[in-house]
Amino acid sequence: MKLSQEREWLRSHIEAVWSLRIPPLERDQVEILYAKRLPPWQLFYAQLLDTATVIEVWHPDIAEEAREQLREQAHEALATSHPMPAVLTREVACTQQAAPQLDLATARSLARVLDEEDRALLHAFEPGSVEYYLEAHRQPLIGVIVDGRLLSVAHSSRRTETACELGIETLPLARRKGYALAATVLWSALVAQEGLLPLYSAMLENLPSRRLAAAAGFREFMHAVLIQKGR
Repeated sequence: MKLSQEREWLRSHIEAVWSLRIPPLERDQVEILYAKRLPPWQLFYAQLLDTATVIEVWHPDIAEEAREQLREQAHEALATSHPMPAVLTREVACTQQAAPQLDLATARSLARVLDEEDRALLHAFEPGSVEYYLEAHRQPLIGVIVDGRLLSVAHSSRRTETACELGIETLPLARRKGYALAATVLWSALVAQEGLLPLYSAMLENLPSRRLAAAAGFREFMHAVLIQKGR
């Protein structure tokens, strides 16, 4: 059975964000196979937008008799636009499926790769973050610098053998000026050059982040509800 592209994207997203392993999504209900540390959720309930298929990824500690109630709770949360209680979070995941609104040449004129020589800029951007950003698995690390000041940083917040998940931060004074878009476009291009899948995710309610994703050519392939544990 050849898995659909969306199922492969979903597996890459979950494994990258949560540093775990799940089976190939040949079935609509699976359990976590392995994790360095188990995630804080009981259920990752994802709807694939192209087919409306629902995929359930379960924490292995959740008993079968408890699952139907959690499943119904997730289904209702995904169907409403109302604010969620703290035990629930909703997210979207995207892959780059269209041409960005900003071409790569223009992105390169605004953003560049950051390295060890940019420690002072990174410290000024986010004190205490330098070692985090310069870790090898955060590459590619991209910045937008204007008048000697670092204003936006894109990096690989998670990396696996097949995919990288974007992390993007922009100073409040520099938002809505195209800097985050330039950093995202260049980051995505460099990830793709490595033969890896660029992934972008955001909270469902985070409309500015979703608009940035769309401008960078990313399209949503999944909406999900995560039911947290221990609350």
